[in-house]
Amino acid sequence: MFYSRAQITKLFSCEENSILSTQDLLSSEKRGVLPRARRNDQDERRVRGWGGEQLHSIGRSLGFLKPVGDGPLVYSFFVTKGGVLKTALALNLARMAANHGIKTCVIGLDMQCDVTTALGHMEDADADDLDSALRWMEETRGLYDVFAGRAEVKEIILPTDLPYLYYIPETPELVALEQGLLHRPRREYWLQETVVGPLKNEFDLIVFDCSPNWNQLITNALVASDVLVSPLECKINNFRNFKMFRNFVTQVKKDLRLGFRHFYIPTRLTLSRRLSRDIKDWYLENVAECLPMAIRDHTQGEEATAMHLSVPEYAPGTQAAVELNQFLEVIWLPNRLGEGLAAGTAKTTRPSPSSEELAAAGEESLKGQEATPG
Repeated sequence: MFYSRAQITKLFSCEENSILSTQDLLSSEKRGVLPRARRNDQDERRVRGWGGEQLHSIGRSLGFLKPVGDGPLVYSFFVTKGGVLKTALALNLARMAANHGIKTCVIGLDMQCDVTTALGHMEDADADDLDSALRWMEETRGLYDVFAGRAEVKEIILPTDLPYLYYIPETPELVALEQGLLHRPRREYWLQETVVGPLKNEFDLIVFDCSPNWNQLITNALVASDVLVSPLECKINNFRNFKMFRNFVTQVKKDLRLGFRHFYIPTRLTLSRRLSRDIKDWYLENVAECLPMAIRDHTQGEEATAMHLSVPEYAPGTQAAVELNQFLEVIWLPNRLGEGLAAGTAKTTRPSPSSEELAAAGEESLKGQEATPG
């Protein structure tokens, strides 16, 4: 991707009328703050700009996401309902953070491999024959290989098209990993101790994209998290699911003594439908953790995910891009210093529970799993 100066001012904007101007970019170039813009020879106008691989240099200096202090920050995207933009929001945070020079690692916890696909991993599977495709799949290593002792965490991390964005691919063996955790002591702390721990010196941000089904991996992600983001679809099915989900989260926080920050965000708002508007209004009025905004249905969102891009990268300056940037600006903890939990804050509000308490709490948190809407 190539971005002109005008597009750059919009890509990093949280307002419909960009505060950042092309003059700001020119001035920063002259001072050596930004790399020199180059001409796009593939465009007849040969406008000056930057390639996508250079965005981190611009975002670090002129973007809206502040640097991480003591890290890494750990974000989990989870709700017990599919199709609510959970993976899309995780992808947008990861890519835009990387475009701010924030070194990011995405870890998918869903055997459907949605975020792994969104990051472009599955494109490499387009082999000429079945044997080649199967060999490629067998060579892809994931979290289960770490659990089974066949690999170290750093050995399963893969790069992306952005120099500050990496990921651990999802594999079908996540099912075996989830089952294997059931028989381990301190099973709720496996991700925190075995995965997040070794990554602390390598990354500023870790993003967990969770499955819509509550299991041991999800509990592990919550234990390791600084922030939980839960999309609330502005449709009646998600509305019915919400109260049960909130009760589960509240119980797990209490049982495992967790202190993560929780944000709800209304999604798939359809302004032309009264029911959709009413549900959004109910969320805003009755859910204390709900952000005072909503993500509307936009074709640009689906197209961006299909292109393995964030919405601001794909369609800078559009209403969809502005909404996403506003959302990211609000949930980014370094932007909210002084409002409570911030970078480096301990994830537990009380001393760590004993092994016996963990076992009892883990069993309790999984009760009712079969009754949870998927």
